Amino acid sequence: MPTPFPLPRAARPTAPRLLLAAAALLSSLAFSPRAAAAAPEPVILEQIDVAPVWSVHRAGPPELITRDDRQYVAYFDHDRFLTLAQRRLAERTWTYHRFPVQMGWETGSHAKLSLALDRDGYIHLACYRRNLLQEPPTPPAAIYYRSLAPHDIGGFEPLFMISPQEKHDYPTFEYVDGTLYFTFRLGGSGNGDQKFYRYDNTTRTWSSVLETKLLDGRGERSPYIAGKGLPVPGTDGRWHLLWMWRSTPDHATNHALSYARTVGSDLTRWETAGGVPVTPPFTVENRELWVDGAPEGGGLSNPLQALAWDAEGRPVISYHRFAEDGTSQIYNTRFIDGAWRPVPSTRWTLVWGQDYTGSGALNIYGTVRMGAVKPRGPNELVQEVWNRVDGGSLRVLDATTLALLREEPVVPPAWRQPLLRPESDFQIAAIPELRRLAGPLLVELIADTEAPAQAPERHYLRWEHGGANRDRPVPPPWPAPTMLRVYKVGAPR
Repeated sequence: MPTPFPLPRAARPTAPRLLLAAAALLSSLAFSPRAAAAAPEPVILEQIDVAPVWSVHRAGPPELITRDDRQYVAYFDHDRFLTLAQRRLAERTWTYHRFPVQMGWETGSHAKLSLALDRDGYIHLACYRRNLLQEPPTPPAAIYYRSLAPHDIGGFEPLFMISPQEKHDYPTFEYVDGTLYFTFRLGGSGNGDQKFYRYDNTTRTWSSVLETKLLDGRGERSPYIAGKGLPVPGTDGRWHLLWMWRSTPDHATNHALSYARTVGSDLTRWETAGGVPVTPPFTVENRELWVDGAPEGGGLSNPLQALAWDAEGRPVISYHRFAEDGTSQIYNTRFIDGAWRPVPSTRWTLVWGQDYTGSGALNIYGTVRMGAVKPRGPNELVQEVWNRVDGGSLRVLDATTLALLREEPVVPPAWRQPLLRPESDFQIAAIPELRRLAGPLLVELIADTEAPAQAPERHYLRWEHGGANRDRPVPPPWPAPTMLRVYKVGAPR
């Protein structure tokens, strides 16, 4: 799910209710004073309504792709049906395709969808299949569609990738250097395996990246991988993988934060951060891969783990865990002299408490939020953090030691601020058993999946909704559907 970030306290209408997507915040249009001095302040160049969408609870999130002269948006509509919209960039009118897939309450925030285009322009769409109200007949057990023709949403065929029995949890596409990859979890929380596939454009078929499992919980635990669930291509030509293990559906059973990297770009050859070869499948017994061996109940949180690179291309891992005094803290760590050396980015007094435990879609971002580090000049790294007691700040870190140098306020670009205020006047009542906080609807800005990091103009989805609900029914009254909207942002013309 996208990692949200806060507005500064002065601009935040009711902390902690307002959210931002990480991809939007950490874009080239975010917080760089040096970049801001060198270029004119970005402005909103265009806004286009997509469609009214379900707003009672968080379902999705939607995805946006802009390629060549077309734009695609995948989302759950006002009746919770999986829908795909398409338009030409020169036009403001969308065409729509509604699929026979309707989300139920228990699908909730886990109703992940993923959208991709392959090299030839065929459209691929996958969706989490769990506790749906309506769904296509089986087989195939997985919900995976491919368009009948390139760039055409008029017709789709339901397919399976390898086996008709497959069932995709958290399906995710990733387009890397012209190759389309797909990952999903097979099995449940605390007892599942992660699968990795590669698409062949010539044969239009999928194949396993590895002959064996990459991560194996041995039926006792499942991995939770940082980011989109796939290894991440780094600036060094390697693939990097960050994950933690979980023993049960209870969030509090996260443990053993781990990391591995490939030898070169070969996804079949792996090694530790120190360059020692390791052979998949990796299990929790591979202690040489541990970044932080925090036990169950130690504060590890699968949404609060991130991998980034400093100005010299060295991996920096960010994560949350409990300090020795029981307080919640954000740590950054780099592999130095044969060991991971964590350094706290925060000095919080917050104790997460009972909200840390439980199953279902928990309101984690109503308690703690964290971004990955980002270089700012040769000697500094910056990182956004937030908690519900202290609010948010930009942490300025020493690029060599990762030590905290100072705190700065978080000031979103001027174009972003009005978009973050909910348009709906609906007020959510506090529902403790659902972990729903009182306040207005939430707002997320979701960046274009394929936009280059330094693109002069970028597109964002603005999405307004009622937040997590532990995958349970939300009692009325309900807010009316809200408008899903695309914004184009860039330099003034």
